[in-house]
Amino acid sequence: MADIEDIAGWRDEYRDLEARWDDEWVAYLDQFVNQIRPKVHVSQVLHFIKVLLENEDTLAAMKEVAEWEKLMDARGPFRDDAPEMELYPKDAVVMMNEFWPWFCFKAGYPPVYAAFRLAGVDVASDILRGDLPGVQSPETRAFLLKRYAFILRAGEEGDLA
Repeated sequence: MADIEDIAGWRDEYRDLEARWDDEWVAYLDQFVNQIRPKVHVSQVLHFIKVLLENEDTLAAMKEVAEWEKLMDARGPFRDDAPEMELYPKDAVVMMNEFWPWFCFKAGYPPVYAAFRLAGVDVASDILRGDLPGVQSPETRAFLLKRYAFILRAGEEGDLA
């Protein structure tokens, strides 16, 4: 697991990667084109969630996402012209869409959208809403492995199973 606890400046670095679109970034993003993506180790997604919830800007965005999901669970889905759509946390969603590939690139993890953007952000939201006890809890790990079995695996982190 790469040391990536300090994410200061991540947005500038992400925008630089997107702007320069160099061989390293393109190769990283395209490494699984026309292939079945590998299952991601659950520890990598837990690491992603930990970083999301321990950094001020990503935590603020995750709180907005969690509130939106709470509203959607209670009263959604909404039509595009519904007044509730004014509450949609567009900037927070954009941040999550930018953060997850940058994080995977920096950590050396495979850029699997379903694992990091879907499962990781969903479980981070569940933790913030109190539906799961925390990143390090066995319940959270078990939940990830059960609900996202199609894309996550347990085993040893270095194995290919």
